[in-house]
Amino acid sequence: MKRHYISAMLLSGICTSALAGDVNFEVSEQAVSADVKTDISPNLTMGGGYTYSDNKGQLVQFSMQMAHQSGPHSFEIGPKFVQAWMDKGPNATVLSVGGEYGLQIAKNITLKAAAYYAPSVLSFADSSGYFEYEGKAEYRFNPNMAISLGYRKASFDFESAPNRTFEEGMFIGGKASF
Repeated sequence: MKRHYISAMLLSGICTSALAGDVNFEVSEQAVSADVKTDISPNLTMGGGYTYSDNKGQLVQFSMQMAHQSGPHSFEIGPKFVQAWMDKGPNATVLSVGGEYGLQIAKNITLKAAAYYAPSVLSFADSSGYFEYEGKAEYRFNPNMAISLGYRKASFDFESAPNRTFEEGMFIGGKASF
C-alpha cells in the first residue's frame, strides 16, 4: 500500500513542477486529502489526489476534464479514475464520469458543486458502483491563496458486500495556486 501512496505523490509532484496549477489540502473529522490540478491547455485540466480516512482506508484518484470559463461561470466535465483500499472489506476500482461547476458570486467568493457517478459497467474488482457529490464555498485572499468550507459524500457499491461510504461530512480546506 505504501508503494501506491508514493507513486501517487510522485506523479502529483511531477505534474506540479512541470506545469502551473493548484495544490489543495482538505481536512474533515476523520479524513485528510491532498490533490493537484493543472491546466494542460486552456480547455483541458488534469488532476490527481490522495485521501486517507481513519475509519475507511485510502483512496487515490486521477482525472482529466474539459474546461470552459464564461464570465462568472466555470464548467469542467470528464472522467475520474478512483481506486480505494478499504481497511475492512473489499477494495474498489471505478471509472466515474461527471464534472464540476463554479459560480463566482463576488470578487473573492465562489460557490462550487461537483458530482461523479460510475455504474456497474464502469466498476471493477469487487465494486459495482460509485457516486460522489460535493458542495463548497471558496474565499480567495488573493489570486494565489484561498480557503474553503464544504460538504462531501463518496460511496461505493459492492456486489458481494455491504455498500460503503468512504467519506461523508463537512470539511475545511486551503488552496495554493502557482
